[in-house]
Amino acid sequence: MKKLCILPVVFVLCVTAYAQRADFVTELLAADKATYGQVCYLSAVYQGFVDENASYDDALSALIERGQAVGGADVNGTVRLEELSRLMAKLWDIKGGLMYRLTKCSARYAFRQFKTDGILPATADPWKKVSGSDVLNIYTACLRKYGGAE
Repeated sequence: MKKLCILPVVFVLCVTAYAQRADFVTELLAADKATYGQVCYLSAVYQGFVDENASYDDALSALIERGQAVGGADVNGTVRLEELSRLMAKLWDIKGGLMYRLTKCSARYAFRQFKTDGILPATADPWKKVSGSDVLNIYTACLRKYGGAE
């Protein structure tokens, strides 16, 4: 229980440490369903592809240019857990298993890799539409696992 309370606090601190707008973090935490644009913004700003004042459209365009997001994605569309896994795997440059590499980083195998690595629970549903707090919790778990944060 203590871990569950500390995780959001650590995540908010980590996100703000990387110059994310405070209003963005507040908006994301309050979202019942996170949008593709919000997740792209988080990823693009963290990687330094766009400025923190950029729009969600700019963030999506920057990720599409670098092959991290799929073209034709709706910025305002909700994100499923499977697609969030793919975006986070690209963010953290996960090497993944054989099938992940053979399929050129498919969402299915990114999702399976995250389950194997303990980022997601074994019972996670790939079609679940994620909330803003889910995005931040997965981001924090990835930061700890792949980013070297303690």
